[in-house]
Amino acid sequence: MHTYSSIAVGTDGSATSLMAVRAAASMARVYDADLTVICAHYSANTSLLNSSNAEQSKVHIVTDDDAARILGMAEDIAREEQAPRINLMAKPGMPANVLLDAVQETGADLLVVGNKGMRTLAGRIFGNIPGDVAKKAPVDVVLVDTRAEGHD
Repeated sequence: MHTYSSIAVGTDGSATSLMAVRAAASMARVYDADLTVICAHYSANTSLLNSSNAEQSKVHIVTDDDAARILGMAEDIAREEQAPRINLMAKPGMPANVLLDAVQETGADLLVVGNKGMRTLAGRIFGNIPGDVAKKAPVDVVLVDTRAEGHD
């Protein structure tokens, strides 16, 4: 039987990203897997100059102060879903890069992200975080359908 032992999920605190956290936490419960919740943030020394214009325009900016609050909300959701083991990680940088690096660092064998931006015209033309992650991830990726929240 196919199983996962370590699941990673990214959040920026948006309603759609917290839907992805809920789905990942539920999967962690089912697979009895470790869950790592990752929040990319920008500290005073993190440069946006290394990112593409398309990624800059689509990223919800999270400061390092916001990251702790966001991870607290995500942890509450993961506990509600009864994830057995929860790790929280705040890392500076662009979200797609942070998620891919965190997968390597944690040894995750599944990455969960919301599909926000994938159905928009700008997302199709310029790229989006879930699409970039799905193309580049060295592990299985689950894209959570976030339409229930009324967002693309």
